[in-house]
Parts: sequence; C-alpha cells; structure tokens
Amino acid sequence: MTDSRSPEKAEIAAIHEVAKILTSTQNLDRALGTALRTLQSFLGFDRVAIFRPDETTREIRMEIAAGYTAEQRERGRYVWGEGIVGKTMKTGSPIALPDVRKEPSFLDKTRAHGKASGGGPLSWICVPIKIGAETLGVLSAERIGREGTRALESDARTLAVVGCLIGQALKLHKAIERLQDEFKRQRRDFEKTIRKTYRIENIVGQSKRMQEVFAAVTSVAPSRATVLLRGESGTGKEMIARAIHQGGGRADRPFLAVNCAALPETLLESELFGHKRGAFTGAVEERKGRFEEASGGTIFLDEVGDIPLPTQVKLLRVLQERTFERLGENRPVPVDVRIIAATNADLEKMVAGGTFREDLYYRLNVIPVFLPPLRDRMEDILPLTEHFLERFNREHGKSVAFSKDALDLLLEYRWTGNVRELENLVERAVVMAKAPVVPAQDLPRAIRVFASLPATGSYGQPPAPQASGAASASEPPHPAAPREGRPRAEYLKAMEREELQTALSSAGWVIARAAKILGWTPRQVAYKMKRHGLSSPWKK
Repeated sequence: MTDSRSPEKAEIAAIHEVAKILTSTQNLDRALGTALRTLQSFLGFDRVAIFRPDETTREIRMEIAAGYTAEQRERGRYVWGEGIVGKTMKTGSPIALPDVRKEPSFLDKTRAHGKASGGGPLSWICVPIKIGAETLGVLSAERIGREGTRALESDARTLAVVGCLIGQALKLHKAIERLQDEFKRQRRDFEKTIRKTYRIENIVGQSKRMQEVFAAVTSVAPSRATVLLRGESGTGKEMIARAIHQGGGRADRPFLAVNCAALPETLLESELFGHKRGAFTGAVEERKGRFEEASGGTIFLDEVGDIPLPTQVKLLRVLQERTFERLGENRPVPVDVRIIAATNADLEKMVAGGTFREDLYYRLNVIPVFLPPLRDRMEDILPLTEHFLERFNREHGKSVAFSKDALDLLLEYRWTGNVRELENLVERAVVMAKAPVVPAQDLPRAIRVFASLPATGSYGQPPAPQASGAASASEPPHPAAPREGRPRAEYLKAMEREELQTALSSAGWVIARAAKILGWTPRQVAYKMKRHGLSSPWKK
C-alpha cells in the first residue's frame, strides 16, 4: 500500500527509512531487500530491483528484487552495455522512460512486462549505484499507469539519492569483508606461529632435568588429565602449559591463561565464571567467564595457590562435576575444559595451615610436573642465552654477542629470577649495547658482584672494585660486604633488597617504572617487595 502523505513528504520519509535500514544490520542482503520493499510501500513502485556485475564474468545480474518472481529474477541477466540496465551500468548515467514498452533498447529479459502488466504506460527508471566515479550496480524501479508518468522526475531524483545510500552500504560492506578476511588470515598465521613456537621440541633445554620435563609433557599432552606445574617464578610454567595444550587434541581450540594472583576475590570469581547483569556493583551487563570462553580447549590457572577459599569451592566443583554457576545465577552451566594449574607456593604447607583446601589440592595434583630453577640446570644457560640473543637481535635489528668473560659471569650467577631474569638481561644488553660485543663490565652490577664473592669460607674482604668507573658511578651503592661468617645467601638477599629499594625510590615507588630500571617484570617487583617487606611510603 502506498504512503498517504504528500509526494514530497513520502520521498523524504522513504529516504530516511532506507538510510536507517542500511545502517541497522551487517546482513547486507537482508537490509537491501527490506529497503526495496520500503520503496514499494512508501512510493508505490510496482517492482524494484538491484543489479550487480559479477566480478569475474562482468555479467550484470538481478541480485535482489521486490515484485519479481524467482524465475523472473533468474532471467534478469545482461552483458555490459546491453539493454537499459547494461547502458546505465556502462555510462554511469540515469535513464528515465515514461513508457518503457516504446523503447527499442528495452529487452524485457525477465518477461514480466507483457499483457499481464496491464494496458497503461509502464514508467521505468534506472539509476547507477555509485561511489564517486565508480559504478557498483544499478537500481531500477517501475510503475504501471499514468501516475508513474507524472511522477517520473521526482522518482528519478529520489532513486538517485537512494542509489548513493546503497553505494555507501556496498562499499562499507566490502571494506568490512576485507578486514574480516585479513583478520582471519592473521589469525591463521598467528595460530601457526603459536603452534610452531610452543611445540615441545622448540623449547630450549638440553639438561637432564629439562629432558625429564619434556618426557612428562609428551606423555600427558594427549590426555585430558589435570596437570599441576610446580616451580619458582620465571621457570617457564606458562610455556610448558601451552606446549601441553598444543601437543594434545585440543590444539585448535582456545587456550586461556588467568593470573589468579592479579585479581581481588570478587573480580577473580567473575573472571573465571562470569556474571549476570546486576550481580554486583559495576556489573552493568552479562559477561561470560574464562571457563565458558575456554570450552572445548584449555584454561591455565597461574598462581593457583593465591585463589581465595570461597573461590576454591567453586573451582573444586568444576573439577568434580564439570559445571559451574555464574555470579548472580543459580543455573548450572556445563563445561568441557582441560585445566592446567601452576604455582610457586608450597601447597602442602598451605593445606596444613588451612589456607588451601585439601580436596582441591588432590584434584589439581593429578599429574604434577616440577620445573627446575635455572641454577639447577646450568648447562641450559648458554643455549638459552644464544636463543634470546638471536630473538632480540632480530627484533631490534642488531647483531650483538657477549664476550667470553661476560658468558663466564652468566654461568656463575645463580639467577634467582630464573629464565625470565636471563631473558630480560639479554634484551637489555641488546638494546643498550654500544658495540657488537658486550663486555663483562656492561653486565648488571649484581652479576659482577656475585662473581667477585668467594663460593665458600668467610667474607673478610670486600668485593673487588668495579671494572668500569662510568658504570659504577651511575649505579646505586650496594650493601656493605658481608662480615666474616655471614652466610652468602644472606648477603645476596640484602644486596637484592638494597637494589630493589633504590630502584623503587628513584621511580617514585611506581612498580612499572622500577621494573624497567631493574629489567624485571612488574609481577617480579611486586613479589620481591612482599618478600623483602617493602611498601610504598605513600601508603603508610
């Protein structure tokens, strides 16, 4: 039924409605079909159609139509320059005919304009669908009877505006498709890189201890058993977790990592299990949790020893029943997910102290894998150093190596921060290197001082003076040399505390800035602050 308003108001209303339709959904074909039916309803067209050229054959086809049967639509095909549609496509100019039956170039390929259409004039309008000078298609519309002849000029004007709107929608849709294709390509490339990077054979470790870890990973990866990774911070627990995931049947499914120590209790529960809208202050919309997002894949719970007791109960239920409940909801949600947990805490001591549930401990400790600290696999230091040098030289466009004396110091150091500390040191050395070879005196003072200490016996003599005056001048003073009989570990702990406190003071007690100064991660800085009993003076 046609719109009862004045022709001018109907035209404006039709254009406005078509614009809303074309911007309301990403399903372009559905939107275009609705837009054509809107033109029929508001302006009284008997038939409306959109023709698009095939990108390979350049055949111009009726793709979307209103008022045509499926057979008529299938017959609506033209070659470039053929008929009224082909001419409009070729010239990019509109064509408006008061009675198309009298036009010699009208081919009536759809066979929809015979006697069944009535005896009155058949007004026909074809306008190009354009973006700038580019013609993307043709919009056609027709009316049967004298009314169409009288409204020919205003119809052509309205359809020209609608053609521009459709052109914008087509171009935007094509740009979105290109972005989606590029995103899919990048995702495929990223997944290939991830699979290649985290294959167990690509993890550096030739020591006997690491070979035992690799054997355990190879055995456990194909199963769906829960794995508990034990070891100090920086030993590579997340990398091993990814290797387990990539080595199993869930490699093409999600792998999601959650740092359980980084979130407070209420946010951790929401992060893991999701929440309903209004479940707590700030829950303005429903949110899926990590367990739900990882369904079919693997979830890695790092620092599982820091999970609060109330959340431990819900985690235990997931392990036992493979279901959970979102915050603010009583409906159980089934989930198929493999759990890999990791911790550097003494869970057995925590169980004895009542801060970690015993039943959860046994549920997580199905297959324990112990990652040795770097000081217990010294034969891996040089291969790891070479690996990090190759990686950071490539990333920063450099060609840096360590001198023999520097490598000797790296082999003597105990690496309290493990592989992560070595990785940070190598990157810093590559970035700050002023020559192709990094000498021993350019290594951090902690490593040089450590090497100057005797391995056993008393500490009556202070460490040797620094090799580089410029380097020592720019660094904060270290703690006094250990007194005679003072344990080496105690001295090193005091030196680390002094280094940490000095970096925090110079960084205004901003953890991220101190981490950059020290070459650690913010998480390492926070952990060592807690270990040494340091806190910001501004919080006191």
